[in-house]
Amino acid sequence: MVREYSEFEPTLEALRIMEQNFAMLVANIPAIVFKGYIDGSIDFFDQKVEALTGFSPEEFESRRLKWTDLILEEDRQPTKMIFLQALKTDKAYVREYRIKDKADNVIWIHERSHIVCDAGGRAESISGLFFDFTEQKRLEAKLGQTEKEFRIVMDNIPAVLFKGGIDGSIDTYDAKIETLTGYPKEEFDSRRLIWTDLIYPEDLDQVKEAFIHALKTSKSYIREYRIRPKTGNVVWVHERSHIVCDPDGKVAYVSGLFFDVTERKELEATVAEQNSQLSEANNRLTSWAQELEQRNDEISLLGRLGELLQSCNTSEEASLGIGQSVQNLFPGNSGAIFLFNASHNLLEATTLWGQAPPSETVFAPDECWALRRGRPHGATEIAAGFKCRHVQPDQSAYVCMPLVAQGEAIGVFHVLLGATDPLQSERKENLALRVSEHLGLALAKLKLQEALQHLSVRDPLTGLFNRRYMEESMERELIRAARQDKEVGVIMVDIDHFKRFNDTFGHDGGDALLRKLGKFLQKHVRGSDIACRYGGEEFTLILPDASLEITHQRAEQILAAVRDLRVHQGQKALDPITLSLGVAVFPGHGTTHRALLQAADVALYRAKETGRDRVCLAGKD
Repeated sequence: MVREYSEFEPTLEALRIMEQNFAMLVANIPAIVFKGYIDGSIDFFDQKVEALTGFSPEEFESRRLKWTDLILEEDRQPTKMIFLQALKTDKAYVREYRIKDKADNVIWIHERSHIVCDAGGRAESISGLFFDFTEQKRLEAKLGQTEKEFRIVMDNIPAVLFKGGIDGSIDTYDAKIETLTGYPKEEFDSRRLIWTDLIYPEDLDQVKEAFIHALKTSKSYIREYRIRPKTGNVVWVHERSHIVCDPDGKVAYVSGLFFDVTERKELEATVAEQNSQLSEANNRLTSWAQELEQRNDEISLLGRLGELLQSCNTSEEASLGIGQSVQNLFPGNSGAIFLFNASHNLLEATTLWGQAPPSETVFAPDECWALRRGRPHGATEIAAGFKCRHVQPDQSAYVCMPLVAQGEAIGVFHVLLGATDPLQSERKENLALRVSEHLGLALAKLKLQEALQHLSVRDPLTGLFNRRYMEESMERELIRAARQDKEVGVIMVDIDHFKRFNDTFGHDGGDALLRKLGKFLQKHVRGSDIACRYGGEEFTLILPDASLEITHQRAEQILAAVRDLRVHQGQKALDPITLSLGVAVFPGHGTTHRALLQAADVALYRAKETGRDRVCLAGKD
């Protein structure tokens, strides 16, 4: 009997492993695995159904509750038709519908299923996956609303927004180009027509001079000239543009606005002929000039803010410069920039500006109407009684603009306006919208850049610094130590019998050990020390301002502490490990990083040759 059991033991062990792997697979699939029946009842193979619906698997398995009971009434017939169609064809189907969970919330379900039939073709069961894609549906709706709002803004700007090249070609994002010129935007996008083809030959020289002068000075320019539209009539264009250069100073493109000022030009001609209307015309022109100058100043300041953000490498750098730039755009006002924290459950003030910035520097997302609605929140909404809870009760004039990048909210641009007339409030709200567009994209780019920087210097498995970063840091520390006449300790660490450990517990076990040891080394170094993965199972510790005695002591402490280190693979505890360590100190054992690492490596090799589980010093027999 014992012999018979021993013969089946490998098979039983393989079955247990298979069950464990299946349970792990089901637990980690971002969907619910199910087996159902044509009467709408259902059996679940994992517990995630309760997190999705609020109902336990037992309630379904007891047949007290059917899956079809949860489907919204208006979705039941379409889902049924899909099922019947699959039954007639290849038995596989995909369908999307809505259900209501236990709390009466609506959830969108993406179902991928297959009908299992018996030998006679009769449906026995259905097996498949339920995916929760409620968030995807919400984001699709939000994206559609954002695109609609963007188009409304574009359609209502009293000018044509464009991006052009120095050859005179333009890419316009604005269909109003056809109203201005009579040509559809596709004519320009395809390069069959370039903008300079429309300019009067008599005006080309002064147009080129304005561009060349701007290229030598501020990169911003204003010019007015005549174009000949498709109808053949004269149209006067007022252009406000900025030249964007690449890091080498070469012109990358030109962006700006085309204003149709034909009416103004005609008015100026009329005023010249009718002296009786000179005073009125002058007043109108002066008022318009002031408004244009104010807009120009704002555009210029926005351009400078954009240049500043483009020059920053980190969010901290950006926060230092944003405050002053925003203060110049909103003189006399105060405000703050709030960004989501790492957990995405709170917003924290990263930049405060003005004489009386907000006193509330941390708040939850649902306390701000701009985030809840995904759109600007200002005077109109506040007057209707929708006031953000993060704003003080005595403050009623403010605007909150969601900072959005690639359809995702990353924070809020908040401006306290003080006492202003309705026209000023509207102008400042529009300005705040433009500022928030710059900030959202720039801050999101900086966060991404910081994340990429982190990935470039960290070992992805252990979280320690990688070898390249270690070598760069070591060179820097040795130069500093030489200048200050100090020492730098280096400890080379190697896991004893790692290959045997890997062979015994597999690569997953080896990876688990490396991750655990990475965390262990991070806990056993000072804030000024540098711990890195040198390669494979080798690690390097750099200890600035550490003598040979201190470095040796630290190595012995690590050697002793690692003997108590326990690594688990799932529920299984893996074998304990020991380390071999080699110690070297600058400048006694080497004056360059390569020489110092070589000395520590030789000491490490001696530690392994003399029995492992020990520390050896460089230069010692």
